[in-house]
Amino acid sequence: MDSADPERVTRFVRQEVGRYLAGHPEDRYPASLVGELARLGALGATVPAEFGGGGWSRRQVAVLGYELGRAWQPLAGLVGTHLKLCRLVLEHGTPEQRGDWLGPMARGAAVFARAYHEQGLGDPAGLRTRAVRRGPVGVLSGRKNWVTNARDADRVLAVARSGASAVGVLVDPGRPGVTVGPELPRPGMLGVSLAEITFDDYEFDPEREVLGGWGHDLTGALRRHDVTSYAARAVGSADAVVEHALGFVRATLSERTPEARGAVRLRAGELVTRLAVMRAVWEALLEPAAAEAPFDPAAAAEAPGRIDSATAKVFCTEALQEIVRVAAVLCGGAGYAAPDGVLGRHYRDALALVIVGAPNDVLLSRLGGQALGVG
Repeated sequence: MDSADPERVTRFVRQEVGRYLAGHPEDRYPASLVGELARLGALGATVPAEFGGGGWSRRQVAVLGYELGRAWQPLAGLVGTHLKLCRLVLEHGTPEQRGDWLGPMARGAAVFARAYHEQGLGDPAGLRTRAVRRGPVGVLSGRKNWVTNARDADRVLAVARSGASAVGVLVDPGRPGVTVGPELPRPGMLGVSLAEITFDDYEFDPEREVLGGWGHDLTGALRRHDVTSYAARAVGSADAVVEHALGFVRATLSERTPEARGAVRLRAGELVTRLAVMRAVWEALLEPAAAEAPFDPAAAAEAPGRIDSATAKVFCTEALQEIVRVAAVLCGGAGYAAPDGVLGRHYRDALALVIVGAPNDVLLSRLGGQALGVG
């Protein structure tokens, strides 16, 4: 792994991701891109230097999400999931687990997935997946929906109920008792694996292969929704879409009727206005006093007088839906179906951002409850 340099990562993403997409199917796992991002240190962005990572600042991590979202949302989802797991291992792992895993994770030698979501459940207290002890052996049973990186992860952190706790089992997907289902059909987000995983009496070491040790409770971490990365990804996508749409319109404006040119100016104004507000919200989330501090989701969520990540995620991902819609109307069929595929790809991928991480309806319900003073 090279010395971590956020600027080198930005140059690589801007120069190479579009070139990769021009020559590879969109639904193929981008192994070469992931390998180069690992070499450049992006997969260790949230890992401290003492464990072999880059120890990037909060702003630098957010800019990484922005650049990946600007280039290709599936790659942003793949890397974002891995970085989220790096933080969980750092914050909750035993000293041995941090020593065993953070270095390989930072180098990209071990890419992680998280198996948490179960359809119809929004809180870790209701999980149906169970982890129990049978003498010296732990046993995991249950099914998880919508696992990002499901097919390509070296380890899967499976979250399960164990008594009153939500525990994270470090699963080796190559061992017996793990079944990765077929790829889930969806209109976008095709380059990253998304599938169900079933655990059928999967056996594990209850001390070494449970994050933090047997009985260590992850409930608080799972309920703390830091969704900064999704706001960053939405702003990145919006930037790419607006840049593409304005470039297309400039090149074709002379071919349009005078009446159409007036409508085009109006729609272009809508795009740049929405994008400007999205950027302002994102900058408020990354206000300068905290921007260069080490990444700390809890501190970011609790700092007074600042927009919180839930509000920013909801606003930016919803604003992106309008931006891609207006851009598609503005460019018409020739722009939407252009050979480079930029607008069509962002259009298809944008919808996923309102439902990934913490879905917007869940965040809005929580924000509404806080405003009303009700649970």
